[in-house]
Amino acid sequence: MDIHEAVTVALAQGKTLERFKAELEPKLAKRGWLGRALMPDGSVVELGTPRRLKLIYDTNLRTSRAAGQWARIDSHKAVLPYLRYGLGPSKEHREDHVQWEGLVLPVDDLFWDTHMPPNGFGCRCRVRQLTADEAKKRGISESPDLRHTTWTHKRTGEVMEVPEGVDPGWDHNPGKARASERQRRDKEKTQAFEQTVGTADKPAPLPRRVVPSALSTLKNIDGEDINRILEAIPGAAERIDKLRTFTHTKGMKTLIIKQAEMGERNRGASLIRDRVIGYLDEEQERYGRYNYTIRNPARVGGFTADVFNHVVVKGNSKVRFSERNVEKVASSLKASVKEAAGQRGPDDSPRRWTLGTGLSPEAELVATWVHEVGHQVHFWAGGERAEMVAKRFLSRYAMSGISMGDFYEYHAEHFCAWLFDRDAFAEFDPEAADYFDRLIDKAIDGKERKRHDRR
Repeated sequence: MDIHEAVTVALAQGKTLERFKAELEPKLAKRGWLGRALMPDGSVVELGTPRRLKLIYDTNLRTSRAAGQWARIDSHKAVLPYLRYGLGPSKEHREDHVQWEGLVLPVDDLFWDTHMPPNGFGCRCRVRQLTADEAKKRGISESPDLRHTTWTHKRTGEVMEVPEGVDPGWDHNPGKARASERQRRDKEKTQAFEQTVGTADKPAPLPRRVVPSALSTLKNIDGEDINRILEAIPGAAERIDKLRTFTHTKGMKTLIIKQAEMGERNRGASLIRDRVIGYLDEEQERYGRYNYTIRNPARVGGFTADVFNHVVVKGNSKVRFSERNVEKVASSLKASVKEAAGQRGPDDSPRRWTLGTGLSPEAELVATWVHEVGHQVHFWAGGERAEMVAKRFLSRYAMSGISMGDFYEYHAEHFCAWLFDRDAFAEFDPEAADYFDRLIDKAIDGKERKRHDRR
């Protein structure tokens, strides 16, 4: 695997033999692949000698070039329909290869299926593509009779039939082999694509993700990460489906950006402006950078507004989503509701600041997204005040603004509770749980975003 990787990189980057050996030899030495080694059959062979590494490098380089050359030959055969076999710059040539020198045959002749150079280790033979006129001037050859000989592997005893003059394992056209493999892979990709997307006549229904789309400026976070966590929350499938319907009905969009890009006067905000505006709906264009910037980004995890059709979530490099932590993060979001309900002060006041407080960076980010979408649910449901149900609170943040008639954070925080664990939320406040059941339905049917007025 070390040799294969090194050869692949060397070919891709055009490394010299000296650099190839200098980088590979320390790896081989560390793994014991230099010098003599005992094989399972009891024989002793030389592994990783400089001569062997040169052979590996040279063989793969020539084979790769031959495959690429054949692709060009095949694409140009309409105007250059013939090939001429030629000897390379070696000091000595193999007798069998000498007899093929000057052979002129059509590109589609079966001879090239087994005799396309290189035809063995160290073979420097080559072909030149000719026009029909050039081929006639040089003389078009008759396709030679191909004779085979029996070859026996000295160490393993394996017996195989090979064309005379061609080393064992070299009796194939590397370009055709690559084209055949590419066709096979293309066929597999087409089949997989049609299974997922369907065909022009019968398109498959597209997957409806909870986060329909997202623009992230962080490599470690994207909308699909949030989707996987939400879909994995235990016992929340029905409510997740309602949320999915809401986000798709309203065409909700998501921005996941760095703190350095959220400040109103930050240079980072200017750098992403065109990218963000191009992603958002046209109606948002008039708000410019105010679509994603805020006065004090260090104090917020995200934000949205009744004039937006998107939510903004602050991401950072500490967030590490992986397949292994999906269930753990999802379960922690569900558990946060019951934990918040149990963390009460002597006057029944909440001790936790938000439902996401104290959770992992991954869970906190998902909770922030749901919190901001909770605001949008509230806006699309008509911006209700909820005075009759806002009597008990799961977080202190949910209480902010209540004294002035501001019920926004109450809705956002308790929408999280309703989504993550409705049973625990209903046990804490059954009237509020029923209220959010109705709220999501009103939001789905809502025709415009509205804010409620403070008292």
